[in-house]
Amino acid sequence: MTRMVMLATAGSLSLALVTPLSSAANAASRDAGDETAASATTTATDKRRCKPRIFYKIHKLSPRNFFVPRTRFIDGPGGSMTASIEREAEVLAYVETGSEREKSVTTEDVVRSLRRAGVPHLEQRHMVLTGHSYTREVSKGMYGNMWYRVFGYRIGWSSWSVLGTCRHIKVASGIANVPARVEGWHYWETKRPQYKGRVLSPR
Repeated sequence: MTRMVMLATAGSLSLALVTPLSSAANAASRDAGDETAASATTTATDKRRCKPRIFYKIHKLSPRNFFVPRTRFIDGPGGSMTASIEREAEVLAYVETGSEREKSVTTEDVVRSLRRAGVPHLEQRHMVLTGHSYTREVSKGMYGNMWYRVFGYRIGWSSWSVLGTCRHIKVASGIANVPARVEGWHYWETKRPQYKGRVLSPR
């Protein structure tokens, strides 16, 4: 009878020892789970971090001509006409912005960024050299007009700042008038010699 009591007591002691150990193991497991969740949250936060930078957007792009001064000629009526470049000229890009604060954005910054954004043949500065000649037959009774030009674009743009939190903030916006790496003569005909819509001669 005494032996049975001792066995029963031993069994109770074993049960009493197992219960606290199980509780401790569960607590440790919960702590480990909390640490894993915290680590995952930290990792997710780290993934949302961005490298601060500036980027540009192109909103509108339309062709435009940069006409070279003192290269416009009118001949006729009829016959043929030949024009050639006899002096060097320089065509510069320029930027129009909306406020004093935005004028800190330079033309060089805008042109370089627009090249990267998909218009690689833009130039901040284009030199027109001498020697490019062009001949055209003028229609009977019409006046031939020639004017030398550098091709280019009028571009609506905006610049944006990316913060470390990945938030985008608009820094500036405006219009960029930028020459391209292409030039040539522009020819057209009129019934009378004209300049800027005004008739220069009745015949």
